[in-house]
Amino acid sequence: MRITIVTGSDGASFVHELASQLDSGDELTVIAPTVRGHLAAGLQASPDIDGLLSPSPTPTYSVADALDSVEFTPGWQRASDQAVAARLVRTQLVATGATLTDATIAVGIRSSLPFTLLPVCDERAEFRVVHGSEDPRAIHVDEYLATPTAYEATQLLLVADKITVSKAVADALGETDVLVLGPSSRTLAIDPVLRTPGFLELVGGSLPVLVVEHEDTAPTELVRVAGLRQPDPGRPRSVPKNAQAVVQIARVSV
Repeated sequence: MRITIVTGSDGASFVHELASQLDSGDELTVIAPTVRGHLAAGLQASPDIDGLLSPSPTPTYSVADALDSVEFTPGWQRASDQAVAARLVRTQLVATGATLTDATIAVGIRSSLPFTLLPVCDERAEFRVVHGSEDPRAIHVDEYLATPTAYEATQLLLVADKITVSKAVADALGETDVLVLGPSSRTLAIDPVLRTPGFLELVGGSLPVLVVEHEDTAPTELVRVAGLRQPDPGRPRSVPKNAQAVVQIARVSV
């Protein structure tokens, strides 16, 4: 059985649990959003990919502490040592000509991930939050998420050139038996992937889609300005946030 799951870093522990429930012949592919990408201390940060690559239960912050001591990076860019390591490899590979997809797969292999991790697209796509009404200013979504109550969110913008789903994602969707959505924020992870040009066209109307029950963890104001939720594609079915149950339901849905 081939399962493809769309999730952000907030679903990392669930993804690893899901992988542990699969049989040896099963395949799991994880598609991650890229809308929180940015540069931090000269490195290409992709928080959702970083979190899925190294969901350490006890992260360390030696590099972040050193950067804080010299006031080099703002607080909202604070990252664990594990995330910094992934960013170093990613930045080096992309600088030598690799795509974001190639770099992500390479880091995943080096990290011995029990699944294939793919960014939804290779092109730059970044969420910015417009705040204020009299003198509006757009800030990176992660800057907003660090202290959402400090801002008056009026709009959520996607800053991007022409983007489309990567070939690797297209291939994965073309071969998958079941698509799983979440558990992850609809506003910050699921909907951005579903709305990436080319994605929905690759999800057939008969494809089983398991929608994991999950509260949107995005701030209420951000959910409001993001607009209506993207309808679930394929043949959707709500399932509990239980990896074993999801695998069992997936097997009978194929």
